[in-house]
Amino acid sequence: MDLNFTPEERRWQEEVRAFARAEVAPFARQWDETEQVSREHIQKLADFGLFGLVIPEEYGGHGRTPLDALLAVEAVAESCGISGRLVVDHNFGPTGLLLHYGSPEQKARWLPAIARGEVLTSICITEPEHGSDANLMETTLTPDRGGGYRLNGHKRWITGAGERELYVVFTRFGQTPGANGIGCVLVPADSPGVENGPREPTLGLRGIREAELLFHDVPIAPDQVLLPAGPGSFGKLMRAYNGQRVGAAMVATGIASAALQAALAYAQERHQFDRPIADFQAIQFRLADMAILRDAARLLCYRAIQSGDPPERYPASVCKTFAAEAAIAITNSALQVFGGNGYSRNYPIERLLRDARMFTLGGGTVEIQRMGIAHVLLSGQG
Repeated sequence: MDLNFTPEERRWQEEVRAFARAEVAPFARQWDETEQVSREHIQKLADFGLFGLVIPEEYGGHGRTPLDALLAVEAVAESCGISGRLVVDHNFGPTGLLLHYGSPEQKARWLPAIARGEVLTSICITEPEHGSDANLMETTLTPDRGGGYRLNGHKRWITGAGERELYVVFTRFGQTPGANGIGCVLVPADSPGVENGPREPTLGLRGIREAELLFHDVPIAPDQVLLPAGPGSFGKLMRAYNGQRVGAAMVATGIASAALQAALAYAQERHQFDRPIADFQAIQFRLADMAILRDAARLLCYRAIQSGDPPERYPASVCKTFAAEAAIAITNSALQVFGGNGYSRNYPIERLLRDARMFTLGGGTVEIQRMGIAHVLLSGQG
């Protein structure tokens, strides 16, 4: 792993950080309270060049490395976790699946529009009865007359559902059981039979809609199949999804970093017993522990993104698990530094704590990640 970032990489991250502090941070509280991020703001992210970073220039992207994209995610998430997640979705996750497995025609149709911010995209895996056991999903693609297909199913906890133009849907092809029956299709949001279900009222990261999606005999043409079912297909899909996990881990790390920075500033400003509370060893130890966890999470994310394209399972699961749990610990500790003020919505810490709580659940729970880590270890590959 090379941690000697080039001057260009460091300059890039500082440019993104400056943009985020000016154009993102001032609105983070508003987006949390209104539970809505405007399309105008999303377009600002795209116009600055934060979407399609890893998309090749021939498909309208910026031709940057996955590490460049991850550095941008970190810089944006320090100002707003919601915006960090938007950057992840439009560089990794559904965008990554298109990039790795899309046909030239599919890439030419969708990737330039994603990079420009004209098409927002979401990945659709979880179902009401199937979350961690995704290989048992019931959404089904069946053959239709004329060589096409019909998609039927019910997805839940879909990030951006009802607010995006393209869904990358994991589905079972016919009646083939288990993982070998699962592939992936591209579904435009305006397709006949796509229904937006209820929104989930969430604890944190409220600016992005989490909701259900229902598919009722949605017509799917052959050229909408991203990856057909078959031996190894589900593994390929989940391998590409590792990029989303690393991106999510870095959003959690960015949120944690924001909490640490806020606690540092507050500890030097807040006086008790005629001294800044930063003078007290109990506060100093707490700040030091927060920094240790933040730095470790950051380094694990850097290692994972450099393990391959898409990232390898083991480092992706390790960084996702550690960063998610570290973010909870750091934001909770920051709240303690703030004392009673940390519990008040007049300060940002309670929002950061709420935002951090999602990452041990979404994108594969930490329990599932630990199972994957153990599998690699027991196979002798760890």
